Amino acid sequence: MYRFLRKPLWLLSHVLIAALVVTLIGLGFWQRSRYLEERQESEQLQTIARAAPVGLTAVIGDSEIEPAAVKESARYRRVEVTGVYDSANEVAILNRSRGGAPGAWVMTPLVQADGTAVPIVRGWIPLEPSAQNPPFPGSEAPTGQVSVTGNIQLTQQRGSFGSVDPNQGELSALSRVDLDRYAEQLPYSIEPVWVLLDGQTPAQANDSPAVIELQTKDPSQNFSYMLQWWIFALIALCGYPLVLRMVARNKAKGDQTPAEDDDPDRDPDEIPWAVGAGPEHEASSKT
Repeated sequence: MYRFLRKPLWLLSHVLIAALVVTLIGLGFWQRSRYLEERQESEQLQTIARAAPVGLTAVIGDSEIEPAAVKESARYRRVEVTGVYDSANEVAILNRSRGGAPGAWVMTPLVQADGTAVPIVRGWIPLEPSAQNPPFPGSEAPTGQVSVTGNIQLTQQRGSFGSVDPNQGELSALSRVDLDRYAEQLPYSIEPVWVLLDGQTPAQANDSPAVIELQTKDPSQNFSYMLQWWIFALIALCGYPLVLRMVARNKAKGDQTPAEDDDPDRDPDEIPWAVGAGPEHEASSKT
């Protein structure tokens, strides 16, 4: 019944299915290694992000470097900076959702004693498209000397898609935290990084803007992909024998002939399907 399995096309089918199963299992193990790497990196970043704050210069060193030249290792480092908020040069970072609600980030430069400023993303506010210009009522920055703690973030650049900010003019809203573009409209120099606030003294007068929770890499997606590849491999491994069994049964049914045909000398009158076709039947029909 399974002799067809040795035919060339079926042999090729066996090889292709085996290669597919091996590939799917391999992809599952690759996603598993990615998951373990991402989980370890996420745990390390969370440890860094929750560490005691240090001075900004201890992390980035020379503040004269270009934003794009800051090392990736500086990201998420927790720092403490002190200065006075310059609310007049505050901007909104648009298209930032929180819990599914549309809104924006509020970014305010914190001018330090040496005259340079650190861009501080103070939090998130709900924002209507028709009201993108600061100041934002109820979200005013504290006045006077302020001490801010938060995590270092690197300048953001436009990818293949996304909004484009005008190259000239003073903007009250930006599409992303583009430090080079932001620096063009400020009367002082800024640090090559920005800080995502997690606390400040004195504290914000109310709950607006809402503090933004730090987001690190989530390894759960790799874990999901790992399971998906292995499930696909299991389906192929278990489903292919079932397909072969079904094909074999169909071939057996198609090749099967009535047992009565096996004897060519047998009297046709003895064949059940031939009953009624002989002379006796003709005579009885005449009667």
